[in-house]
Amino acid sequence: MKNRAVKYKWIIILTLIMFMVSNITYASGPLPQIQVQAPSPWARDDIEKAIEIRLITEKIHGDYQKPITREEFGELALELFEFLVGEEIQLEGDNPFIDTDNPKIVAANKVGIIEGKSDDRFSPLENITREELAAILYRTLLAAKPRFDYSGDHEHYYNDYYLISPWAKKAVDYLYVTEIINGVGDNRFNPKGNTTREEAIVTVKRMYDKVLAAERERKNSLTISRSGVKRTENSLILKLQNLIPKELGKPYRWGGAGPNSYDCSGLVYYLYKNLGINLPRTSRTQASAGTYVSKKDLQYGDLVFFARNGKTINHVGIYVGNGNFVHSPQSGDVVKISTLMSGYYSRSYYTARRVIK
Repeated sequence: MKNRAVKYKWIIILTLIMFMVSNITYASGPLPQIQVQAPSPWARDDIEKAIEIRLITEKIHGDYQKPITREEFGELALELFEFLVGEEIQLEGDNPFIDTDNPKIVAANKVGIIEGKSDDRFSPLENITREELAAILYRTLLAAKPRFDYSGDHEHYYNDYYLISPWAKKAVDYLYVTEIINGVGDNRFNPKGNTTREEAIVTVKRMYDKVLAAERERKNSLTISRSGVKRTENSLILKLQNLIPKELGKPYRWGGAGPNSYDCSGLVYYLYKNLGINLPRTSRTQASAGTYVSKKDLQYGDLVFFARNGKTINHVGIYVGNGNFVHSPQSGDVVKISTLMSGYYSRSYYTARRVIK
């Protein structure tokens, strides 16, 4: 019995030792690797080239579909600037920001590439907007190549051009005509939208390539690869684009013609009167103004009409691009933007007229 007890004792001890060893081995073994998000197929070649020439910063190497922050793009812009001038920028002077002590951000501010969100704050962790990115990239080019010729008419009117901040418009226009930056579809720029890391890297790589091409050809400017879009009616359209946002949210009132409330034709009448265009007062009579335009050819500012019964016009709005129109719908509702592409307004759509020539 004693020998059997000793035997069992040793079996238990050996089992415990094997259990402890297996746990130690597992704990000390290699940790599983963290998977980084690969670039999208359309961005892969440019990103691989940027990595190869060390144009990309370590901080944004991975998770390429993640929105890029102001700090991350500021560092990337400084990297581009140093490539274009052929020297590393040394940090000198005081830090103007109280919310970052990043030496690259301070250096980028020193050479005029980036600005703060206020006098003493940079907001490094905020996601950068598309218009901020364009402005920083344009300032990077100006600072690195001050002798380039930036003159000329580079205006390009996106459908949401009125949403672009005045300080960013020149940058957006120039980067568009040089094919460094693109819109997001339907001739829109989406200035307040975010930019992913891979979009930012590809945009920086494009500018790098454009500058090198200009210098190889001994030119003092970037090649203007595409023309802007500038039509004779743009001044009126721009004014309309600035007026419409101010009316959104105002209540419907039958017979209302502004400035505090509207019915459907009253909203149209009021806005076009502010453009210097006198329209009839009701939706049915407004349908005789201007010239006919097909639904597939609608442009910003065209009047769109609806007939509930398919015969008699009973509603009107103003087309604002991307399949949408602005209108004052009905009692209890407010001035708002709706879609023409589906639902009630798709079914009751009747005709359209162009009154801005």
